[in-house]
Amino acid sequence: MQRWVSAPKTHLLNKTLFQIHLWAGIALGLYILMISVSGAAYLLENDLDRYFVPGNVQPTAAGPLPDDELEARIEEVYSDSEVFMFTASSNPERAVLVVLRQETGTVTHYFDQYRGLDQGSSLPWQAKAYRWLIDFHDDLFIENGGRQINGWGAVVFLVMMLSGLFIWWRGKAQWHQGLYLSNKSPRGTLWQLHSVFGFWCLFFMFAWGVSGMLISIPDTFRTVTDTLGLSDILNMGLIGMADSEIQAMLDSGELEANAFIMNLGEIRADRSSGILDFMVDIHFGRFEAAWTKWALLLISLIPAAMFITGFILWWKRVVTRTYRKVINNS
Repeated sequence: MQRWVSAPKTHLLNKTLFQIHLWAGIALGLYILMISVSGAAYLLENDLDRYFVPGNVQPTAAGPLPDDELEARIEEVYSDSEVFMFTASSNPERAVLVVLRQETGTVTHYFDQYRGLDQGSSLPWQAKAYRWLIDFHDDLFIENGGRQINGWGAVVFLVMMLSGLFIWWRGKAQWHQGLYLSNKSPRGTLWQLHSVFGFWCLFFMFAWGVSGMLISIPDTFRTVTDTLGLSDILNMGLIGMADSEIQAMLDSGELEANAFIMNLGEIRADRSSGILDFMVDIHFGRFEAAWTKWALLLISLIPAAMFITGFILWWKRVVTRTYRKVINNS
């Protein structure tokens, strides 16, 4: 009798979790796709700059042009524009940045101070494209409140991820089938791809969601960790604490006036400070080894792949079936 009662309950729970996962995915699908792609652009920004932005020069044995000759050469090269100013870098391998005024507005170019040649725009269209993606990743182009929306998007992303984990579970006898692709599986290839990618990237998705909350809505994150008694374990410091609370601690002497206040820019003072800082490292790709960046780049595109496979599955299972029923009943 107990087994007969529990089976419907389990089925109802799985069905509910599936609906949560489905509709969270539909609601956030394009958002996740864009965040995934823009996150990849974030990781590659420095590499893309080196490739597309002509800011580097090769020094010559003769050295840079003398100041007066350099100025005259810049005026000659950009004779069709008004040279507003130019700035030389202390780095000898960095080109001079020239600010020009034109009828269409102000533009900046890099100039080779050794050969007296124009290097090109400091912001070519390729750089505009990936920096557009990076700006979207930061605040969704919304000056006030965009970052907070990103934070709540991270919350829904975590809900979708956790519900997906429950759906992935196949029971004690078959759970291992969700670890790899198999042509013997009763599930289709797309379903298997969606499931396997989700499992093996579970920690990274969890890290992105948690660190996204920390970065975007630190006060809400602090409320959650305080409620669960996790703030000290996660080495939160004063992150997310209200200014009034910090001032009260200063007034009472509990916090010294010259105390170190950890902020979001200073998080991860050292690599031994905890799991939360490690998640922030993963979010920003803060690792010295080059292979970790490329590995994270591939992993950061997995949510985009999961959205595409999930969308196709939803279209086939829900939209197509519903359309066929309507046609058959008409």
